[in-house]
Amino acid sequence: MNKATGPSDSPADTIENSTECPACGAMTRLDDGSCINCFLREGLEVEGDTSREAFERILVEANVTDTHWRLGNYEILEEIGRGGMGVIYRARQRHSRRIVAVKRILADQVNLHETLVRFRHEAEAAAGLDHPNILPIYEVSESEDGLPFFSMKYATKGSLRSAAPALRSEPRGCVRLMAKVARAVAYAHGKGILHRDLQPGNILLDGNGEPMVSDFGLAKWLDENSDLTRTLATLGTPGYIAPEQAESPSADLTCAADIYSIGAILFYLLTGRPPFLGANVFSIIHQAAASSAPRLRSLAPSLDRDLETIVARCLEPDPNTRYQSAGALADDLESWLRHEPIRARRAGVFTRGRKWVRRNQMTTVLVASLIALAAAISVILWKKESPRPMPAGIAVLPFENLSADPENAFFTDGVQDEILNDLAKIADLKVISRTSVMQYKSGGKRNLRQIANDLG
Repeated sequence: MNKATGPSDSPADTIENSTECPACGAMTRLDDGSCINCFLREGLEVEGDTSREAFERILVEANVTDTHWRLGNYEILEEIGRGGMGVIYRARQRHSRRIVAVKRILADQVNLHETLVRFRHEAEAAAGLDHPNILPIYEVSESEDGLPFFSMKYATKGSLRSAAPALRSEPRGCVRLMAKVARAVAYAHGKGILHRDLQPGNILLDGNGEPMVSDFGLAKWLDENSDLTRTLATLGTPGYIAPEQAESPSADLTCAADIYSIGAILFYLLTGRPPFLGANVFSIIHQAAASSAPRLRSLAPSLDRDLETIVARCLEPDPNTRYQSAGALADDLESWLRHEPIRARRAGVFTRGRKWVRRNQMTTVLVASLIALAAAISVILWKKESPRPMPAGIAVLPFENLSADPENAFFTDGVQDEILNDLAKIADLKVISRTSVMQYKSGGKRNLRQIANDLG
C-alpha cells in the first residue's frame, strides 16, 4: 500500500531552457519542452468539470508526475466534504482512471475508539449492500500511516440538501425520489441493517438524478446491541431523527426510526423546513416526542390531502402507529404517484382527541376530575329534587369548543370520550351512551332538567 504523499518538489519535474517562451517570455520548461508558465495559466483559467478533467489528462500526457498527493491506489484531486469524523475527496483510481469518492478518517480521530467503531460500521454496513439506490463501496483499505479509508461511487450531482430548492416546485419529483429511498431502506432493513441517520445531506444524486443512500456511520445491525456510547454525535441529525432515538436504548430501536426520518426528509423537500424547529437539539427532540408534527398543508396548502396523510403517518410520535415497514411506505408513495388510493388513513376525530389526552395526561386528569365531580354533584342534587326514586345514572353531555380555532373541536370530543370510558368502569352506575347524548350537541342554551327527563 502506498503511503499518502504530497506533490513532488523534485527539480527533475522541470528543466531550464535558455530559449524564452514566445508567448510570455518565461524560460522554465516542462520535461517535454513546453512552457510551464503558459501551461499553469491555462489550467487556472479552465472552468467546469469537463475542462478540469481535460487539464488533468494534459498533465498525464505531459508526464508531469505527482501532480496530486496519493492515498493508497488513488490520486486525490480535491476535498469535497468534511465532518467531525472524516474527510471526503474526489479522487482518481490510478490504474482504471475511474473518478471515485474516497473517505478517510481524520488524523486527530484515529486514536478515538468511538470514531474507529463508527468508521468501520459505515464501511462494513455499506459494503454488504447491493442496491441501485444505495451508494456502492468499491474498496476498504488502510494507508501505510495507519489511516483507514474506503472508496465509493462519486455522486456528481451532490445531495438532496443542495438540490432541495429546485425540487420544491416539483412535489411529484420529490415523492418519486423518496419512494426509491424507501425501497433502498427497506432493502437494508431486509439485510438486518438500520441506518439511524437518514437526512437530506446523506441522500446523494448520481449523474442521472437517481438517489443513493449513503453514510452508514451510525448504522446498527438489528440483531445486535450497539457498542456506541449515546452522545450528541451518535444520536443522528436533529430535525430528522425519530424521538425514540434520544429516549430509548439503542437496542430497542426498530425500522420505525428510519421510517420517521424518511417522512421528515419528504416534509423538508415539500415545505423547505424540517417538521420541528428549535434553538438546540434537545428542544427539537422534546417537541417531536411531545406533539404531532405540523400538518403538511398548513405550510404548503396546494399539496394533496393523501400526501399529507402519508407524511403524517411517518411522523407519528408513537413508533407503533407509523408504517409497519419501509416497503409499505414505498407502496403508498408509489400508489400516490399512480393516482391510486393509499392504504394510510387520516386519524379520525376520536383518535386525535385520544392522542391529545394521552400527551396531556396531567391536564386531562385535572379537567376530567373536575367535570366528573361537578356531574356527580348535579346528579345528587337532581335526585334529591326528583319525586320518584331513580337508579344511579349519569350522562356526559357534549362539550363545546369555545376557542376561535375550529381545529380544537377534536379535543372536546376526546375529553368527553375519555370521561365516558372512565365512568363506565364504576360498578352500579348507569352511564348514558355517547350516541344518546350527541343530539344535544349545539351552540344554544340547554335545559338540563328537560334533557334528564328525555334520557330517563
